[in-house]
Amino acid sequence: MRPIRTAALGAAGVALLAATAACSDSGSGSTSTDSSGQGDGTSVRAAFDAVAAAAETTRETTSARFEAVMRSPQSAGGELEMSGAMSWDPELAMDITMTGEGLAADPAIPEEIAVVWVDDVMYMNMGAGFGGDFQGRDWLALDLTALAEESGDEAAADALSFGLDEAGQDPAQQLALLLQSPEIEVVGEESLDGVEVTHYQGTISVEDAMERNGSADFLTEEEREELIDVMEQQGIESYDIDVWVDDNDFPVRIHQTYDTSAGPVEYEVRYSDFGTDVEVAAPPAGSVVDFGELLRELGEGTGLGADLG
Repeated sequence: MRPIRTAALGAAGVALLAATAACSDSGSGSTSTDSSGQGDGTSVRAAFDAVAAAAETTRETTSARFEAVMRSPQSAGGELEMSGAMSWDPELAMDITMTGEGLAADPAIPEEIAVVWVDDVMYMNMGAGFGGDFQGRDWLALDLTALAEESGDEAAADALSFGLDEAGQDPAQQLALLLQSPEIEVVGEESLDGVEVTHYQGTISVEDAMERNGSADFLTEEEREELIDVMEQQGIESYDIDVWVDDNDFPVRIHQTYDTSAGPVEYEVRYSDFGTDVEVAAPPAGSVVDFGELLRELGEGTGLGADLG
């Protein structure tokens, strides 16, 4: 059962990507650029307005290519690298490749795993070794939302979904998250992969998220409540967020660090080719093993802790 556990840990990383990079509707929310309550000084106002302009520009896009790395506790997969393309409107779709220490440590599965996300289900190609145990079915399907809802173990479900309920976070909303910071700082002008960018940073705490600060109302009330719930459930007191914005007002790099109840997490994603075409299809049904059904068949039910712990 080690490959199943490894797959679940990998799924946590992809779910984090979905939760903190791009997913769901990039739609609503006020776009006022009034910076009252965002700290003192014209530099804070200028930084707020610049990030607000980038958030507005990014709202109009629905897809991008990306490269991401997540460094998390070993219990959540350790270091994972992901690259590929995703779209997030009208719903999340991803076609990516995933590598990581948790995968490399398990000889039963490929060092690289192809992952597609479509119709709210993650499919992971676990390779021929895995397929040999399931009549050639080498794709493992994980409906993380269903697993979290069905599980009687809330902590294990949270670990598996790793913030999936915050899935209304496209790049525009990541900028909106930065706009909840009481003070946004301009770090300076930099060159990133040959592109001239402006580097901004800020910190957002649970208290900051709870205070509406009408000046920074780029998140809907529902999105704000989901953010607060995720932070509280995972023991996150605050996010440190850095954003690099190019001359076209697109975020080309987003970096987050925060402490969870499971340990520290560092996540970075680099975006390119905003507006790229993304076509994703689920694997043929005959090649898929359902993770939830597999657990039930093995007598584990939906109590995820026994298999994932």
